[in-house]
Amino acid sequence: MKANFYRIRLIASVVAVTILPILITGLVLLHAAEQALLEEKKQKLIAITQQLDFALPKDYDDLARRLGVQEASRAQKIAYLNQALQPLTDRIAAEHPGVGVGYYAADLDAIVTYGPSQELKFHVGESISPDHLGRLVMESGKPEVAIGQQVRGNIMNAMYPLKRDGKTIGYTWANELMSNIDVQLAGMRRIIYLISGIGCLIAAGASGLMVHRLEALLEEIKAGLRAISLDLSFRMRRLAGEPGEIFQAINKMAGDLQASRTHTETIMQSMDSGVLALDDQGRVTSWNEAAAKITGWPAEQVMGRMYTDVFAQSPSFVDLLTETLRHGQTIRDAEWEYVHPETGRRYVKVATSIWMSPTEQVLGVIVVLDERTQWKRMELRLAQAERLAVIGEWAASIAHEVRNPLTSIKAFAQIIEEDLPQEHASREYTEIIVEEVERLNRFADELLLFTRPNEEAHVPIHVWDVINQTVMLVERSAAAKGISVERCYGDHAPYVLASPDLLKQVFLNILMNAIQAMPNGGIVQIQTEMDGDQACVHVTNEGEPIAEEHLLSVFEPFYTTKPSGAGLGLAISQRIVHAYGGHITAQNVPGGVRFTVALPGRWEEEDDE
Repeated sequence: MKANFYRIRLIASVVAVTILPILITGLVLLHAAEQALLEEKKQKLIAITQQLDFALPKDYDDLARRLGVQEASRAQKIAYLNQALQPLTDRIAAEHPGVGVGYYAADLDAIVTYGPSQELKFHVGESISPDHLGRLVMESGKPEVAIGQQVRGNIMNAMYPLKRDGKTIGYTWANELMSNIDVQLAGMRRIIYLISGIGCLIAAGASGLMVHRLEALLEEIKAGLRAISLDLSFRMRRLAGEPGEIFQAINKMAGDLQASRTHTETIMQSMDSGVLALDDQGRVTSWNEAAAKITGWPAEQVMGRMYTDVFAQSPSFVDLLTETLRHGQTIRDAEWEYVHPETGRRYVKVATSIWMSPTEQVLGVIVVLDERTQWKRMELRLAQAERLAVIGEWAASIAHEVRNPLTSIKAFAQIIEEDLPQEHASREYTEIIVEEVERLNRFADELLLFTRPNEEAHVPIHVWDVINQTVMLVERSAAAKGISVERCYGDHAPYVLASPDLLKQVFLNILMNAIQAMPNGGIVQIQTEMDGDQACVHVTNEGEPIAEEHLLSVFEPFYTTKPSGAGLGLAISQRIVHAYGGHITAQNVPGGVRFTVALPGRWEEEDDE
């Protein structure tokens, strides 16, 4: 916000220095030009009136005597005088297009001629109004120029007194419509506006280039200082002139700072452990490369910020740092669990210590981070494998112990059912007993399959064939829920050594899981690929993501989030795939969850060779 304010102020200053003078000059020139044009029009019209004065014979009475109408009535005199003077006014009007000229007789108090007559002769014989400026001209004997509404309309009218033998016998005039003058003024304005506009554009362009150059220079200085704050080996480029002197001074400062960097800081940047330092206020003052790699936050994002802001998404970690910073309590072997912005859930070992100066002054806190995610995952997998082994032995024992009593219960229930009359009400209960025994038998079979999935024969099978057969089993029920199953196989079909039936059971369990995860419908996508010597099948659904902490738990026996089901499907699938040297993983992806089955395999074309 502050940078924008400075930028606006700079631009405003440039505009004030360059464009405003051009605009003001343009307005002054426009006003002067308009006044000059009006003055030129006035002088022209006065000159025409003087020409009319010079062209008139001695006076109107002399002209009337020569015409022999001195005793005629007023109207007749006006008519004869107009007849005599009309050629003169028409000729002068023709010499000055757009200008109206004429004579006014004081004795007759009338317009005696008005040219051009084709347009204005109907005014002949009219008297001017009492407040007309022409009366002032005849009274004062001085020429006048008026702009306004008069006999002809809205005009600029120059009036010149006709003096003969010391007596004013009338006046002559020359006028021009203001609309004609306005047209000329408008043309002049357009030219001045155009010139001013071009000047403003040129000034704006030059100013813009200057401002852009200055801003680019300032941005380069800011970027250079920012880069130097993170890497003292950075140097700004060489330039000529004053900018070059500034850059040279900054480079010298960076060199001096780099020379003064301590040996400890160099060692810290080389450490595999993440190291960060907080000052006594809790601001991050140091952040090595390992810390950036572990957390996923580069140093420029965290330097100078409060640790409570940097780790706001990890309250437990903030509490650890607060214990050391505020209470002086050092931490050893604490575990920090967080979500990395790129790699997901991570586990880090944390140790803290007090940062002391040589004078025993508390400067802040030193924090050491060690990556433990792989170790943690191995630990979880080992614990899971141990649990699965125990559960497997327990499940096998239960399955064997349960099957024999179940067989007896089913047989006795069927015998009882045979002895009961056809319509006996108890037959319904014996049928329920048989159905439940069969359900328990299926459950026992699943337990045995979980404990001994590798007893089936291994044969070469094409993965596509098994997937296609499995999709046929679920396609109808999926379509009923608004779910479509898409297969994207690529150009070559991988094959694996496995039991077709058991592998079909694996894909069936995963597909049923995917369908149950999408109550509102959607798309289940199946993709196959070879990853090295592993044949991979990706099954992606559009259901809700699985919590990060449960991504491993979904393969444990009896783990389920559904209201029904034993929670053995994915556990059995994992055991089957493990038996064939593969593994199943689950991960959240944008828009859903992906299960990946990886088995040792080869391309179809390799088999053909």
